[in-house]
Amino acid sequence: MSPRASADLAISRYEALGLRDQRAAFRAIQQEALKRCARDGLFFLSFVRTRDEVDPEHSVKPFPIHLDYIRQLWTDITEHPKIVIAKSRQMIVSWVACAFAVWSARRAPNQYVVLQTQNWPDATKLVSVAGGDKDAAYLGRCQFIERHLPRWLRVRTKEQEGMLAYPDLGSVIEALPGGADKIRGKVPSVAILDEFATHEEAWGEWTALAPLVQKAAKVIIISTPNGGEGNCFFHLYHGTPRSVPQSR
Repeated sequence: MSPRASADLAISRYEALGLRDQRAAFRAIQQEALKRCARDGLFFLSFVRTRDEVDPEHSVKPFPIHLDYIRQLWTDITEHPKIVIAKSRQMIVSWVACAFAVWSARRAPNQYVVLQTQNWPDATKLVSVAGGDKDAAYLGRCQFIERHLPRWLRVRTKEQEGMLAYPDLGSVIEALPGGADKIRGKVPSVAILDEFATHEEAWGEWTALAPLVQKAAKVIIISTPNGGEGNCFFHLYHGTPRSVPQSR
């Protein structure tokens, strides 16, 4: 039976049910979809929306999971406990990282996810921005992702500047500005360092995070290339499982 024929048969069976049975069937489908979202990140990604900053009139867009490099990038991030990603502009790699942060915070309880970039304003733009209620254009990316999920997929969150908390799960996504002292002593389950080649204290940040990989933490380092052999990003890129997404 073709996929279209299977879908038509399922719809006809659903329509033949009484209203109460239809509601029960719909709830069962939702529960199964929730379970699949927790175990299958790409399936979760199919419900995620991004913000297109060059098209303000139609800014909310489906995540482009049809692109091979997006699917490969997600797989690379999922499979490696430590990965270095060299990116170019306008490839939504940072959006992929933010979607992974949200998925990680939701899929298991008591997850602590940090996103660090060179300065505090940029860090909050990745996670959560205060006063974003009025205009979706100013929401932090993790905040935006949560608010644009389908209603049945949403969970209770608590927003504040630079932090997105999940009270019912005990999970937190936190923004951090650059600096070794900002990350030292923290024990994240997932650490995402964005535009790492520009971090002034990159070596110190990496020294603080490296031992956590041995304790099952995931470390994701992202940057546009900047600097030569003495740059920490350059050093890690040439000695670590890496992903170089190529748009086609």
